[in-house]
Amino acid sequence: MLRSFAAVRLQLHGHTSPTSCSSPILFFASSSPSLLSTSSNSSPLSRAAMPGSTVRIAVVGDVHDDWELGEDSRALQFLQPDLVLFTGDYGNENVELVRSISNLQMPKAAILGNHDCWHTHQFSDKKPDRVQQQLECLGEEHVGYERLDFPAVKLSVVGGRPFSCGGDRLLRPRLLSKRYGVNNMEESAKKICKAAWGTPAENIVIILAHNGPTGLGSKVNDICGRDWVFGGGDHGDPDLAEAISELQSNTQIPIPLVVFGHMHKSLAYSSTNFRKMIAVGNKETVYLNGAIVPRVKHILVDNASSSSVDPTNVPENSESVTASLRAFTVVDMHEGKVKKISETWVLVADKISVHEEITLFQS
Repeated sequence: MLRSFAAVRLQLHGHTSPTSCSSPILFFASSSPSLLSTSSNSSPLSRAAMPGSTVRIAVVGDVHDDWELGEDSRALQFLQPDLVLFTGDYGNENVELVRSISNLQMPKAAILGNHDCWHTHQFSDKKPDRVQQQLECLGEEHVGYERLDFPAVKLSVVGGRPFSCGGDRLLRPRLLSKRYGVNNMEESAKKICKAAWGTPAENIVIILAHNGPTGLGSKVNDICGRDWVFGGGDHGDPDLAEAISELQSNTQIPIPLVVFGHMHKSLAYSSTNFRKMIAVGNKETVYLNGAIVPRVKHILVDNASSSSVDPTNVPENSESVTASLRAFTVVDMHEGKVKKISETWVLVADKISVHEEITLFQS
């Protein structure tokens, strides 16, 4: 049974960091379950039928206006994923960019983040507002509180709460209430669980959310740790933690991977320290934060060799051109389990190549 939640309405003004939000919110307190593994001998939930194929997933973390359909399509075609997942925060209600993402000709799923409802506090009854326009662009590929099945790879994507800004509160409660009938954290957790029910028996479930769950640590550099206040704190979503705990405890649905963003890899007030982007929890569930921000860099490359060129020391007669590096987090799965996760920077020039690959997880 889902835990009960007590909620009161508060009004906050202003925000203190890129991950803070200003809006009427719902605040609640609860003892959310810890999702971190307490034993190295924990075993995955058994199931009669498990996928027997290899699946590659490319995660596009918080975009923040860094997306170009032509170049990103070339990079993704080079990586050859079976599925592309978008964690939200495309821009401050950047409808044209979301429309461009919807035109990507690959299997995909997406969710809207807090920046995607940056100005809109309630849906307009007169004309489609920019949140409605983004939702219309994405159609069924927006998985907030929904499930999208991919039979070819025996995988289903279940969406968490849209518009999340993390912590013990509901951002944009009027949007959530009108579109989804969600008025508090308990209803939100139940809505996520309901989306997972009915998953085809042969499928695994990947949860896609904008922000991660509580229970994964409270240090400044933890995967959902507050990095903009002294002493840190757990800034995860308690409703997502509750839903995952409920599904793991009371269903036979395997959840090998939870994907989210929001909490940027680069820590506030530090240009040299970085966030932990991977955590492994109960039932061998891997939690992946894909928020590499900014996800696009521009460098000079030699047109003939596609090697990078020092802009302060360009050789004479060099055919150097400006090219882009584009970040993806690549997940390789086999037999329904996560085998490898890499932060992958793809060089998009005349030739496409992997410029840098950092292994984050391997089993």
